[in-house]
Amino acid sequence: MKKLNRILCFMLLMAAASVMLCTSVFAYELKEFDRNKKCELDITVLSGKDDTPVKDAQITLHRVADLTFEDKQVHYICAGDFAGYAGELEKIDGEEIADSLYRYATDKNLGGMVKTTDSEGKTSYTELEAGVYLVSEIRGKEVFAGFKPFLAVLPYDNRGSWVFKVYAEPKTGVYSDEETPGIRVVKVWNDDGKDRPESINVQLLCDGEVYDTVALSDANGWSCGWTNLPGGKTWDVKETDVPQGYHVTYSKDEKGFVINNTRDLPYTGQLKWPIPVLAAGGLALIIAGFALRPGRSSKKQEKNG
Repeated sequence: MKKLNRILCFMLLMAAASVMLCTSVFAYELKEFDRNKKCELDITVLSGKDDTPVKDAQITLHRVADLTFEDKQVHYICAGDFAGYAGELEKIDGEEIADSLYRYATDKNLGGMVKTTDSEGKTSYTELEAGVYLVSEIRGKEVFAGFKPFLAVLPYDNRGSWVFKVYAEPKTGVYSDEETPGIRVVKVWNDDGKDRPESINVQLLCDGEVYDTVALSDANGWSCGWTNLPGGKTWDVKETDVPQGYHVTYSKDEKGFVINNTRDLPYTGQLKWPIPVLAAGGLALIIAGFALRPGRSSKKQEKNG
């Protein structure tokens, strides 16, 4: 009876290990999309104040990356004007990576496909090749500030089905005529601390123009702040002369801006997919060894015999 229980336990544990193996390996597998099929991106720009449509907003579209299909997974490879971009596209839906790509396009003066919204705040891009697209807005008119840049993946996977028509409803910011309380910028280094420059220069931009330039270093804690700034303006920061061997990304919170300098790492070619397979396989062997090991009662019977 004990032997039967051990066998049943072994079978149940092996089944559980098989489920873990299948889940880890096949959870993100997809069938390749039809590359001959064109994509479409429909955009409706809304006011961040009252959700009303924003007319005459100028939208710029850049194609930043190709979609490649390998090992039943989609990969993003920077292409065209963005082939020289050093950042990684792992978090494709992240606001930080969209802002970084937008800054890259601005620094390189890269032209895109520009369209203007109609009276309903709508515009549409059709006949698009598959890829990753950066969507941004030139500073809006009157009281509206441009919406934050974002990324659109065309087509995108919806639980195993490829969707070739994407809808987006970005919301603009709203300018204020009041004085801006203050802006702070902080530099963060993602490296081992070696061969780091002694200082870096950061520009404070007002409506795209240089308002001030400061040097950040250990002496000021790699941070700086500005107060009593004019209201009704769009404020931004930019690191000049990014150190060789690093790539820069930007983020923003209620206190100001964070500039991240991350050390570039060489691509090793190592594949990540064997990890869950080997882990599940090792788990199965451990379970098998535990379930099939002789019990103490069997050993006693052998000694008595």
